[in-house]
Amino acid sequence: MAGVVAQGPAVEVDALTAAAFESALLLDSVNWSLYLDLADVRAEQGDFAAAASLADQGLEYEPHEVILRAASAAYRTRLSGSSDDLGALIALAPELANTTYRDLLIDYACAGPKLPRRLVAKARRIREN
Repeated sequence: MAGVVAQGPAVEVDALTAAAFESALLLDSVNWSLYLDLADVRAEQGDFAAAASLADQGLEYEPHEVILRAASAAYRTRLSGSSDDLGALIALAPELANTTYRDLLIDYACAGPKLPRRLVAKARRIREN
């Protein structure tokens, strides 16, 4: 239902978690992993614009970090339906050691708008292997 705000313990925990990461970033603004952690919270909240922005900010400090590059690609794909970003995630997926996180990123990305079915199927095959 549009306009209904979810409430309850999970929402409160997400808000507290986000606030903690925001405070940590004020203290250590060059820590790429804090940007990733906050991006993940924002994605869990459904705010993929903020998640993509935060991941991209983290890339300013650690541009070669695979997990950060994969998260950025996934969140941009979910936000905009970018085939190029989904292709980047597919290319990075084999390098992600944490398969649970990899699969979550693939799920987020594959829910993006107007993605080519073949590319989505290719990403989903990675989850199955």
